[in-house]
Amino acid sequence: MKKGLIRIGMIFSILLLFYMSTHRPNEEQFYSWLLNEYDIECHASITCTKKMEGNSYTTLIETGSNIKNGYLLFNTIGKIYEDEQGSRITVKAIGIFGKYFTIMIDEQG
Repeated sequence: MKKGLIRIGMIFSILLLFYMSTHRPNEEQFYSWLLNEYDIECHASITCTKKMEGNSYTTLIETGSNIKNGYLLFNTIGKIYEDEQGSRITVKAIGIFGKYFTIMIDEQG
């Protein structure tokens, strides 16, 4: 009985590791997540727009980017955006199981 549970646990762990390594989300999925989670829509260039209260929009410029894809089971993305008034938004997320999750969001200004 104990050997059977150990064997099942090992097989499950191997399958989980395989699934995690093949289902890391990409940068396009990050931008979709960013739009759904924080109402920041990025275009082909470094320009993004953020929906504000009352259906108004503000233009954001991407001033910093850090993407780490080298991890086997997950990846991390950090982006820094700045608007015309100098307000800064920092977003850091971890991509795992085909989705992104917020590590940190910081809005200054």
